[in-house]
Amino acid sequence: MASFRRTKSRSFMVFIVLSVILYYICVKGIFSTISSRRDDITSNPTKVIVAASLKDDDTSWIRKELSDWEAKIYVVDSPEAKYTVPLNKGRESMVYLTYIIDHYDSLPDVIVFIHSQRYQWHNDDPLYDNVPIIRSLRLPFVTKTGYAPLRCTWVPGCPSELHPLNPTDEGRETRKLTERAYAAAFSELLPDIPVPEAVGAPCSSQIAVSRETVWRRPKSSYERMQKWLIETELSDKISGRVMEYTWHIIMQMPTVYCPPAGQCYCMTFGLCDLKCTAARWVEENTDGRSQDGTSE
Repeated sequence: MASFRRTKSRSFMVFIVLSVILYYICVKGIFSTISSRRDDITSNPTKVIVAASLKDDDTSWIRKELSDWEAKIYVVDSPEAKYTVPLNKGRESMVYLTYIIDHYDSLPDVIVFIHSQRYQWHNDDPLYDNVPIIRSLRLPFVTKTGYAPLRCTWVPGCPSELHPLNPTDEGRETRKLTERAYAAAFSELLPDIPVPEAVGAPCSSQIAVSRETVWRRPKSSYERMQKWLIETELSDKISGRVMEYTWHIIMQMPTVYCPPAGQCYCMTFGLCDLKCTAARWVEENTDGRSQDGTSE
């Protein structure tokens, strides 16, 4: 009987030792792989620039100046283009949605959505140049927070551009039309979220997002948004403007997302210790242009 107990005890000890060994081989190995993947995302993330363009646009600057990025350049007015859209409507938003839908299962770590032109009035750079903006983008910040506008200046868009539940006749015609249309559109775009009282974010639909943030909504949600964009009776301009002030909400940010400019510059681009003000000169020096660069 004593021999049986000793044998049983030895068997139990062997079981414990084997369990510990298996734990370190399997469980630790799994967590090591996950940790290694996270470190790789932080230090060397996969990344793509998705640009919305017209066939006459010069987009050569993207591959020339940002050659370390993969580039997907969509041509909205050319059905024969390698990357195109089902319908040229909604400004850049149709491109963004099409890319997400077509690449949903194979997204890179970081996606930067931009307009095709290198120099644009809303680019947050002293020379309005998109190249230094993208070169300065802190990818670890994007992968950590999941979303970053490429513009930190508040005007236009912040602190609140639209009041969907209480539209007013203030401001330019495009803003007024967008505000009137926003509540009904929002209910179709994001039916699981109540229509917000106020909506605000830096203009102008140039953003960086992480794959994980995109994946927080199912592919069917983006397909529903694209279907709305195709079928809505709203014009190209107004439907695009509705989407412009919805992207931050789609990407899980608050309905009013206006980080202090100094904080935004530091966290997003590494430009710290800046003396930032409201920068209302932007609105005063755009020559009456709307956020898409055209005259009202």
